[in-house]
Amino acid sequence: VIEAVFEDLELKQSLYKKIEPYLKKNAILASNTSTLPITKLSEVLQDSTRFIGIHFFSPVEKMNLVEIIKSKQSNEKSLAVALDYVSLLKKTPIVVNDSRGFYANRCIIPYINEGLRMLSEGIEPALIENSAKHIGMPVGPLQLLDELSVSLALNDAKETKAALGKDYEETGAESILLEMSQQKRLGRKELAGFYDYDDKGRRQKLWQGLKNLNIERKNTDISSESVKNRLAYVQALEAVRAYEENILLSVEEGDVGGILGWGCLIWAGGPFSWLDHIGHENVVAECQKLFDQYGTRFAPPKVIKELASNGRKFYN
Repeated sequence: VIEAVFEDLELKQSLYKKIEPYLKKNAILASNTSTLPITKLSEVLQDSTRFIGIHFFSPVEKMNLVEIIKSKQSNEKSLAVALDYVSLLKKTPIVVNDSRGFYANRCIIPYINEGLRMLSEGIEPALIENSAKHIGMPVGPLQLLDELSVSLALNDAKETKAALGKDYEETGAESILLEMSQQKRLGRKELAGFYDYDDKGRRQKLWQGLKNLNIERKNTDISSESVKNRLAYVQALEAVRAYEENILLSVEEGDVGGILGWGCLIWAGGPFSWLDHIGHENVVAECQKLFDQYGTRFAPPKVIKELASNGRKFYN
């Protein structure tokens, strides 16, 4: 049984309480959650060993990747059944350990947030979107957010803030999301978001009202090279952190997940291959510049510094 209701912890857990008494003894219960920790979701179950995450990517009929998330209690049978199920659908699975955002969304959210940060700094939305295309992303962060929906992003921010408490970092993205919500610009499904849409949902052009958002315009002379570096590094570094923390089990799965999940630096073979392509000494040097200018999200992970000092790569 796969649950796919809204990203709301209480809603999902109340549903599990209703479902569990009707499950057969050997049945597997799975969640299609995109960010909520699987271990936390399973706390209300009598048998949490048969609970697992099966995260489909949107739009499901087009996206080939499925992220299978093991909780701390998920047993091997649950994982085996989930893998068999995904193979029957002729989709490609990657297996990850449990964490907020898992692997793919953990990297996608910083990419979207970086686009929103830039917008809040007064950087032209067309420069943000075109720079994303120049580094090989299939869609810019603003277009991607339109596809996912502003309301989903707001709900995720609310859940994350509740979970992290005082450790939650305000990014400037929240105020833009709230303003877009107030103006009923919720994304493609509503035919109004960061882009305009015709009555059949076909994307037209960037919404002219973006220039009237209540933002501080302090970074209007930024170079396209700087925008490209910020968009590329913010997601690739997060992929490395997921690997360091044993959320991601291998760099190969990291690259497969990046390519099939959100089109991350496909031309280079995914985020880890891209970092190898740049060279880790160069990565550390660029990260230091970005860190000095924009903060800790660009600090090079320990494994990157080790590879740079040893002259090695992720793929030897």
